[in-house]
Amino acid sequence: FTNRPCRRTVTHMGSNTNNKRIVVGVDGSSNSQRAIAWSINNAHSGDTVVLLTGWHPVVPPPEMAVAYADDDTAMRTVLEQETVKARKLAEGTQVSIESKFEHVDPRTALMDEKCDMIVMGSRGHSGIAGLLLGSTTDYVARHARVPIVIVPSA
Repeated sequence: FTNRPCRRTVTHMGSNTNNKRIVVGVDGSSNSQRAIAWSINNAHSGDTVVLLTGWHPVVPPPEMAVAYADDDTAMRTVLEQETVKARKLAEGTQVSIESKFEHVDPRTALMDEKCDMIVMGSRGHSGIAGLLLGSTTDYVARHARVPIVIVPSA
């Protein structure tokens, strides 16, 4: 084995007459951006890449006496910005780009989305909980019912 990245690793089983729906977890991290690029670069003509952000406020326990905000504006802006970049990257490829924002835990959003494949970065903005493999990525990798691609960090 070598440590070289593969150029094209996605193959669709059977003929490509059925367009595929590829869901990418988006959180604005550099790993998420790499997952978006990987998805577009490996999709076939007619496939749809769906940029999906799941967001919910983290509510600290009362004994921590810490304020929290229930404002999803920043994450919605991140998704909008990533969608603009993805559409530019997909120009001329006949790959469709969609975006979707869910006001739920990211794991739930990814697991509930009807798709043929899930693509995620190896880590996101998860801090200590995701030092080696992001907690959302780890959960989805263990429970997904469709193929999942984990794009490594640079």
